[in-house]
Amino acid sequence: MRIETETTICAIATGDEGAPRGILRITGPDTIPLLQKLFASASEVFTNKRSARIFNASLTLPHLGDLPVSIFCWPTHRSYTGQPSAELHMLGAPILVREVEGALIAHGARLAQPGEFTLRAYLAGRMDLTQCEAVLGLIHAKGERAMRVALQQLAGGLSQPLQLLRRDLIHLLADIEAGLDFVDEDIEFVSKAEIASRLGNARNQLGDLQSQLTRRAGQQVVPRVVLAGLPNAGKSTLLNALSREEIAIASETPGTTRDYLRSRQVRGDLVFDLVDTAGVDDILPQGESDPGNLHGSDPDRQAQRETISQLHDAELILYCSAADTQGTDRDRACFHVVLDHAPCDVWRVITKSDLRTSVGLTDESAGTHVVSAHVVSAHIVSAKRGMGLEELLEAVASYLSRRREIDQDVVPMTSQRCRESVERARQCIEDALTAVVSGSGDEVIAGELRMALDELGQVAGTVVNNDILDALFSRFCIGK
Repeated sequence: MRIETETTICAIATGDEGAPRGILRITGPDTIPLLQKLFASASEVFTNKRSARIFNASLTLPHLGDLPVSIFCWPTHRSYTGQPSAELHMLGAPILVREVEGALIAHGARLAQPGEFTLRAYLAGRMDLTQCEAVLGLIHAKGERAMRVALQQLAGGLSQPLQLLRRDLIHLLADIEAGLDFVDEDIEFVSKAEIASRLGNARNQLGDLQSQLTRRAGQQVVPRVVLAGLPNAGKSTLLNALSREEIAIASETPGTTRDYLRSRQVRGDLVFDLVDTAGVDDILPQGESDPGNLHGSDPDRQAQRETISQLHDAELILYCSAADTQGTDRDRACFHVVLDHAPCDVWRVITKSDLRTSVGLTDESAGTHVVSAHVVSAHIVSAKRGMGLEELLEAVASYLSRRREIDQDVVPMTSQRCRESVERARQCIEDALTAVVSGSGDEVIAGELRMALDELGQVAGTVVNNDILDALFSRFCIGK
């Protein structure tokens, strides 16, 4: 993509199809002189104007006669692109809009490249790279949620906290380097305790940002609700009952399910997947964050690795306990394993309630871990009798809907581009904290901070190269 801002560009902003209204956009240093040439009879209305205005004029087109045009004019740099700009609104017949575009080009404008209006806005500092990606996300939004996510990011939902974080780290770096300038005088501008505190805050913010970027809750991904529990806890039977079809093989023999099975659920405008997994072995080591560390090539071990992998990808986990084994030592141990691997909330579901005349919630299932990061909820169901199934599905759908409303997601392109940079920035902050604790010199801490700032600059676009810009703006359509 050619990057230059000295020419005046124009493009049709409303596509090639006919519509009640057609819009042509113009931006560049010669926007006002071009309008004066095009609307010679009304050229004086553009003289010495310093604020946005709307004008009505008439444009005579060869062979087509007079065309009424409304002119929205931004004569200064307070425009979308940071340059003098205008929009010409007229009847949306394609032949009329094309004729006016031809007249603009004949008077000195150049046809804009894809995304060039937004590129100029970025180069002028009117928006950062995440906001440019939000514009593209808005253009291609295929639903109300996708549109809300893009609008939130465009309004600064991601860039504003990112700017605050970078500002805080820059100030911390300045304090540390000021002390380095006076190291011989033993002057301390910032204490080690304060450095550690400020680095800890930055680490937490980067962790939140990383979760925001890696959360598959971007508008193109379906959330997963994972069924977990001991072998023969009724997970497959529950999946079939909730799905109202025989998806999984249900058997009284423990270990029948060796791989995960998925069932797509649609409730109103919410879509999510129910995932059945192999029974969790209660001897699995707690604290394993990487399922690849569960060594062994036998089928049981492979099934365990896949189950842990599914837990890591879950947006909600339903831990299933059979009514006749609920609260046993093995059940409690398995519950702890699932909680230890859970990146999300865990609900306890008591299955096979028809096996007992009275099913209650033990202290273990109802109270333990409520004070942890997980919110443990309990439901009693019977797939055989159909008891509690609709209530469980409704509760899951309501929970996921609330999560979607609360979560501050990002457009998929931003997530794909920024995840690695945010992770590297977080690691640099972790290394800086380690340097503080180990008593390393301030120059080591300052070096890690500089690397973190460079990575965050990649996210915001303050540090960028032409390849990144070309990859982004080549996806835009002309006129945006």
